[in-house]
Amino acid sequence: MKKIFITAFTFIAASLTFTACSTMSHTVDKVNLNGNYTVSDVRVEGVNTASSTHTETFNDAGNTSATILTQIKLNTTVFDDVTPNCFIGSQWVLPHNGYGTYTIQDNGDCYAGVRNIIWSVRTDANGQKKFQLKIINGQKARKVTEGYILDVYNVTQQGFTLVSPVTVDGQTAYVYYDFTRR
Repeated sequence: MKKIFITAFTFIAASLTFTACSTMSHTVDKVNLNGNYTVSDVRVEGVNTASSTHTETFNDAGNTSATILTQIKLNTTVFDDVTPNCFIGSQWVLPHNGYGTYTIQDNGDCYAGVRNIIWSVRTDANGQKKFQLKIINGQKARKVTEGYILDVYNVTQQGFTLVSPVTVDGQTAYVYYDFTRR
């Protein structure tokens, strides 16, 4: 009986270890994403961030209208951190153990500094690769219960693109982050 218990325990422990190790991946299309990167470009698609037009009727007998061009500034934050443009030039360290960092540069309105993260790549039920990110600044990783999931595209040895939805003025837009390997 004792041998059966020890064998079963060993099998369960080995299975859990194998499962835990096999779920963390950093590979997409046979390209390992471990390494150091710079975000070379950030763009927002799905909402016009440059300008918008609308028709306004003036109150002079109700028959005068004009098309007015207004400027829109994208005032949304990503990763509950900074605006998308602050990520241009940011430095990312994505090591094999999953404990990495990203550093926002000091450019104007951006809150500069290093953010500690945990990252991995997962495959969803549809076979799409997802980049998972938790910001763990000063906390134990297991205590951070919320994170971010981004789609992974255009993977090459030189870099990749991450895509994340954001809400701007009630509309869904998408932020594209182009990562270039250093």
